[in-house]
Amino acid sequence: MKWYDRIAKLYDLFTSWIYKKARIKLIESLGIKKGDRVLIIACGTGKNFKLIEEKIGNTGEIIALDYSKGMLEVAQKRINKNNWKNIKLINIDARDLSSKYLLDNNINADFDILIGELAFSVIPDWKNVMKMGSSLLKKNARIGLMDWYRKRNDWLTRIVDYLAEAETNRNTIEYAEKLFYKFSIKDKFLFNNVYVGIGRKSK
Repeated sequence: MKWYDRIAKLYDLFTSWIYKKARIKLIESLGIKKGDRVLIIACGTGKNFKLIEEKIGNTGEIIALDYSKGMLEVAQKRINKNNWKNIKLINIDARDLSSKYLLDNNINADFDILIGELAFSVIPDWKNVMKMGSSLLKKNARIGLMDWYRKRNDWLTRIVDYLAEAETNRNTIEYAEKLFYKFSIKDKFLFNNVYVGIGRKSK
C-alpha cells in the first residue's frame, strides 16, 4: 500500500473523471435514506462522501476504512473542508475488520449499507473480507460494489493490475452473486470493464 501513499495527493486528479459516472450510479442505485449508517471498505480519498452525505443527512453516519494513510489524509482534508461531523475514518487492513474491532473502538457494528469501491480486486483474502462486511449488516441491508472485472489476461489487464496493485481477473461478481441476495449488475463502464452491482444481505 506504499504505492497508494505515494500517489494519494494526485489520485483524484487522474481518476475522478474516469470513475465519475460509475460512482454516481453506485450511490443512486443503493437507495440510501436519511439516517442510514454506511460502512465503506477501501474508501480511498473519500470521493463518494459528498454523494452519500446528500442522502444520509446529519442523522446518518459513515464509517470509512482504508489501509493507506496517505489516502486517508486526503479524505480527512475533504471532511474538514466540508465540515462533516458524521464521518469516522479508520486506518486498518481490511482483513483485520471485525465486529469486535469496531466495538472495541466504540463503533456500533450494525450497518444499513455496505460499499466496496475498487476494493475487492485489490484486497488480499478478499472473499473473507466480503463475508465479514456482510456479517456487519442489518437484516435486508444493501450492498453496493463498484469494481474492475476482466476475464482476459491481456495488455490492458496487466497495465491496470500494475498501476492499481490489483487482480482484475478475480470473479468478484460471481462470488457476490453467491454471497448476497439478488445481487445484480446495474451498469458497466469503461468499455464494460468496470461494473456497478447491487444486492442485499442474504436472508
